Amino acid sequence: MRILLSYCTVSKEAVAELIIKKSRFIATVKPVPNEEEAMDFIRAVGKLHREATHNVYAYRISEDQEKCSDDGEPSGTAGRPVLNVIRGENLLRVALVVTRYYGGVLLGAGGLVRAYSQTSTLGIAEAGLVTRRLAQAFTVQFDLNLFGRVKKAIEKSGANIIEVLVTDRALIRAQILLEEFEVLAAKLVELSSGRANINKLDQEYI
Repeated sequence: MRILLSYCTVSKEAVAELIIKKSRFIATVKPVPNEEEAMDFIRAVGKLHREATHNVYAYRISEDQEKCSDDGEPSGTAGRPVLNVIRGENLLRVALVVTRYYGGVLLGAGGLVRAYSQTSTLGIAEAGLVTRRLAQAFTVQFDLNLFGRVKKAIEKSGANIIEVLVTDRALIRAQILLEEFEVLAAKLVELSSGRANINKLDQEYI
């Protein structure tokens, strides 16, 4: 599996609403890390709006892991437009439900596509966008006489220092963007003449 160094998604869960020809359209959008949490979110929104006429949804976890549902609307008029909005924003790890309470006026196929697209766009705008980048956590253990130089090198690299422990040797736990880790590690090895012990910890998107 290809590792994504970064991806764009919505920054938070959000809700937005439109009234179109007496029908009430509600977009509920949320960042989700995987398909399981996407479906949990979709089911929760469906339960919240169990009296709605339709709970249309789409989610996109990766470029090859996505799904949409028309939930009873004419084929291709609801779920696909929602997914196309997500694709158009180049978003990953996001789930979006558009709930419709029918208002008694038929919108036609073109009207439905526009309504679901507009509501989806509004929901994403309400949530805001953020770029998540893959970071590498690590520890470096080194001789005390190098403390100032090592700490300065870590700070200068843009890494986030999480913890500092000082006993007979010094240990710093920090986190840096994965794409910049090897450069920093090489610098620390050079500073310590090869005596620094560097250990990789977890990776996460920040």
